[in-house]
Amino acid sequence: MSEDRSQVEMNVWTAIFVSGVGISAIGDFIYLVAINVFVLNQTHSAFAVAGLWVVSRIAALIVGPWVGSITDRLSRRKQLICVELSRAVLIGLLPLMPNLISTYAILFLLGVGSTFFSSLFLPYQTLLIPEASRKRVNSIVSTLRYSAFLTGPAIAGVLLVNRDASVPLWLDAVSFLASACSFILLPELGTPQTSTGTKHPWRAVFTDWKTAFQFFGENRLFTMIFILNALVSIFALTADTQEVVFARQALHLGQLGYGMMVTSAGVGFVAGSLLLSVVAKRISTMWLLGAGTILSAFGYLFYALAHSFWSAVLGLIILGLFGSSASVGFTTYTQKVMPVSHMGRINSVVGPPQQLLNIVFILLGGLVATWLGVRDLMVGMTALMSAAALIIAFLVFSPSNQAKMKDSVPNSAS
Repeated sequence: MSEDRSQVEMNVWTAIFVSGVGISAIGDFIYLVAINVFVLNQTHSAFAVAGLWVVSRIAALIVGPWVGSITDRLSRRKQLICVELSRAVLIGLLPLMPNLISTYAILFLLGVGSTFFSSLFLPYQTLLIPEASRKRVNSIVSTLRYSAFLTGPAIAGVLLVNRDASVPLWLDAVSFLASACSFILLPELGTPQTSTGTKHPWRAVFTDWKTAFQFFGENRLFTMIFILNALVSIFALTADTQEVVFARQALHLGQLGYGMMVTSAGVGFVAGSLLLSVVAKRISTMWLLGAGTILSAFGYLFYALAHSFWSAVLGLIILGLFGSSASVGFTTYTQKVMPVSHMGRINSVVGPPQQLLNIVFILLGGLVATWLGVRDLMVGMTALMSAAALIIAFLVFSPSNQAKMKDSVPNSAS
């Protein structure tokens, strides 16, 4: 009887958790569209709009190196509630900002909040969801986020008909309030480590960095996969930033064709994630990560080599279908290997360098696309993605690594 009650509680908590994630994800994509329109209406400057992306990354670079030392030592649930409430207030204030400087100040604080949230979310999710259910829940979360990629901009587009970005921004603030409420309803998990063991905070941060590097040294397979996966993400982001240029200059598509092409990728991700949520227990993490990464990279390469709309769409659908598998596989593998108590600290070491490389590659990508042509850039980035994916697959399927990659909980055949 107690086991049945415990299972019911777990199902309720999971439902609350994924509902909060879904609402927040829709809000994220509403915000993504609305904030660009808001700043453009405020300044009529493309340069000011580009600054939106720089401000948030600067915030991540400043806060990232030490945020994990805080998030790992205090109640993650309470921190998540505070972060979501803070982001709701900040986004609600955005339409009231009188000038660009005050808008950027709010955006910087939102970037700080996003960095804290990223350091908190996965550890709390790992504690909340039992290991046997992680692949399925990760797939559901992936489905909700990719569905939001389609529905969020559509909602924002309807709300922006009158060209006033205030309403979608306030709606986004409500989504963060809903996310905060979901964490209020969820249980307190883990034992906060309130003491740093030293009176000097920066010494604690340096000690945490040392602990993180020690973890990477002791888990070399994970470290190699982690680095290669980060490189795949960097190459993909570089290609994504030139996607609209590629659609117009290489594929000769108009605005409608570009929109349909992007939508096809979103549909692929949603379909792949939805399918995974049904069959996740039947597929090992090893296959999700290894096969998913290489097939999604090849799908992107097929897209980069395309010379017609339909071949580009086919490549993006392949990318979406298997990209969701790679994402779920890597998240599940990380949850298995990385200790929850140190997740924030470990990510604090690798997060800022990755953000810096993102900025460098985005700028280099723009230069390469200008000098050599956008197709050369796309083919080059997707070829590098494919090479990194091949190495990941080799590591994952190598017989000497089978024991380390094997799921702790056997896959269900039913």
